[in-house]
Amino acid sequence: MLIYLLRRLLLAILVIVSVSVVTFFVARVIPSDPAALYAGQRPTSDQIAAARERLELDQPLYNQYFRFVRDILKGDLGTSYKTKHAILADIKTFLPATLELVIASTLMAIIIGIPVGVLAGAKHGGWLDQTTRILSIAGVSFPTFWLALVLQLFFFGTLHRLFPLSSRISNNVALFNSFPAVTGFYLIDTLLAGNFIAWRDAVWHIILPTLTLATYPISLTLRMTRAAMVETLSEKYITAARAQGLPERDILFRYALKNAIVPTLTVLGLSFAYSLTGAFLVEVIFSWPGLGKYVTDAIFNVDFPVIVAVTLIVTLFFVSINLFVDIIQAFLDPRVVLR
Repeated sequence: MLIYLLRRLLLAILVIVSVSVVTFFVARVIPSDPAALYAGQRPTSDQIAAARERLELDQPLYNQYFRFVRDILKGDLGTSYKTKHAILADIKTFLPATLELVIASTLMAIIIGIPVGVLAGAKHGGWLDQTTRILSIAGVSFPTFWLALVLQLFFFGTLHRLFPLSSRISNNVALFNSFPAVTGFYLIDTLLAGNFIAWRDAVWHIILPTLTLATYPISLTLRMTRAAMVETLSEKYITAARAQGLPERDILFRYALKNAIVPTLTVLGLSFAYSLTGAFLVEVIFSWPGLGKYVTDAIFNVDFPVIVAVTLIVTLFFVSINLFVDIIQAFLDPRVVLR
């Protein structure tokens, strides 16, 4: 186990370093002038030259990269050229909104995808199985931006503003029912403050973006669970359990699901990591003030330090989640050998 963890850790470091190198140098070769962006609107040539010297953009690229790595090791992700804010402070502000959305969509995938997948696998070939297969194929095929717009049109337009279109909370609630930001997760902070008016409003705002983001992982989880259950239910120990007269619910959810859940956990872990990037487009459409909105503005402004920093954060999440899923698999399935 220790050797496996050390090897995976070294591999994770290699991946992160490779991503940082590629992202850093690609950002530098894009035809733009970050010094002019840093100098502000309508800068003079002297102001641009001073900004370039201050940012050390006049140094060779390898010197700039080594300085970038040195600052990261000290916990400094740099400063935004556009806002002049520390990027780490900005990420601490925007990341909780993205994580709240991603966690909510993952929970929805677990609550809907696994039970429905179990039942579809148990009724293999039946109407429920056929229906869920069609819906899951459609769910993984719908473009995220199209689905978001359709949901907005239906729930806001057709159903007369049943759900709000944008933001995390209504302006009047934020003004008259404010609450302290403890964790950055509105659903948690409102409960900690005992502010149920703001909590209900936050729930109402998160439903549409969560449903949009959760459609893909729900469909993927459902298909994987269903396929694993079909295979598991054909095993001899399931036949023996049924011959002993055990309740079907116990057979499905206590015995079969225990062995079928391993590949589903892998899909859930990868879906969680995928949702971090998938949330970017959802946040733009729903004006959700998260990391996606933050990095999208940075891309429009060609704000290199923000782009590189967010890329590294997302890469770190991907690597960590993959490692976590592998370890969980080994504990749940003794057939998996950590080498």
